[in-house]
Amino acid sequence: MAGVAKLLALLMTLALAAAQQECSDSDEISCSSGESRCIPYRYICDSDPDCDAGSEDEDPELCEAWKNNECNRGQVQCRRDGDTTCINIYEYCDPSSNCEGDLDIRICKMIRDGQVKPLSEIQISPYDTYANNDLLKTENLAKEFVLLLNRTIQHPRCPTMFTLVGDQCLALFFVGSPVSLAASQVSWGEARSFCQVLGGDLITFRDVSHYTAVVNHLREAQLTVDFWVGGSLANETEGWRWIDDSSLELGTPYWAVRYEDKCQHRNVTFPELNQTREANDGACYHYLQAPDSPPRGRCVALPYEHYYYMTDENCLKKKSPLCVLSEEQAPV
Repeated sequence: MAGVAKLLALLMTLALAAAQQECSDSDEISCSSGESRCIPYRYICDSDPDCDAGSEDEDPELCEAWKNNECNRGQVQCRRDGDTTCINIYEYCDPSSNCEGDLDIRICKMIRDGQVKPLSEIQISPYDTYANNDLLKTENLAKEFVLLLNRTIQHPRCPTMFTLVGDQCLALFFVGSPVSLAASQVSWGEARSFCQVLGGDLITFRDVSHYTAVVNHLREAQLTVDFWVGGSLANETEGWRWIDDSSLELGTPYWAVRYEDKCQHRNVTFPELNQTREANDGACYHYLQAPDSPPRGRCVALPYEHYYYMTDENCLKKKSPLCVLSEEQAPV
């Protein structure tokens, strides 16, 4: 009989969960007193009960925490990157907002659970304190850092500070947080010197397969930083070249496309016929493929913004070095 009772209890729990209203609008939250009803966040603590059977949305303790003197109703102060602004409470409670503030964390728990409840009924776990707990944030970043080590600067077949990608030992220098990342980024020339100190140089791509393998590794490692690679434009006569003085291939699939407000026309050229004409009857296009002419910069980078396709960048910009170990020290 005890087993039957447990089964019935489980079925009742599942039935209640299924009956719970799931609000389709991201600006709404459901009442928790049994009725299938969603209300907008702005209805909470507006002195007008909207959840019929219990009026949880006007709970005195909830409203005391919900309202503040600094922002409009339904908003809260968000401290972020040295600035303080008023934003919607549900936006503040999104962990990706990186907000710091004084809002009762039980309200964020309520919003994540998707049900209006009196604060006294909301139970807080350690996870729920994450959004406003700098210790938990840094501990979580530390765990992510350890996971990335083998994919960035550590491998048993490579020297210290290198990892194995294909048949090469690469060093992918990054540090996760924006503040510490800024300290690890350097200009193109400094990046190359740094790689040389480690016994290598900035990476050059032998062919499409080599380039694809490296980019896939960057994506699989979940890296979000920009990298310098070993390509540059010393003079327009010689064109873009790798640091080993070989020619750097332009166009697809290496180079990124960039949006331009100005309308651009593309030409089709037939050298055998000594003819050039506008493509597609002079259609207007707003995308150009890097590198620009004249170039935006004389050094080649793999920016995260462009999904690690190559771009021409100002050589003094700060980016992370992508180093490759010299062939003499390559793994066997």
